[in-house]
Amino acid sequence: MEKAQNALDPKNLRPTVKHGGGSVMVWDCMASTRVGNLVLIDDIMYHMVYLDILHNSLKESVKNLGLDGNFILKHDNDPKYTARNVKMWCLFHCKQQ
Repeated sequence: MEKAQNALDPKNLRPTVKHGGGSVMVWDCMASTRVGNLVLIDDIMYHMVYLDILHNSLKESVKNLGLDGNFILKHDNDPKYTARNVKMWCLFHCKQQ
């Protein structure tokens, strides 16, 4: 019992940040064999940022992973994913389900 009490002694504790410690937003592409590009997003992600990621990072990842048109792009109904220009890009560049 004394050992457990010593563990909670303030000199043995380290402060941590539970909330508000920051965040990191990333985009990634993966296949069953390996992962593609990892994109760190520094700014607010809106449909034009997402479209740029699709046009550059997704295309490069698909080529490097050897998927060449044989992939399915998954995303939710967030407005940046459902914007008209993103939908049009996906229509012409992604396999449709």
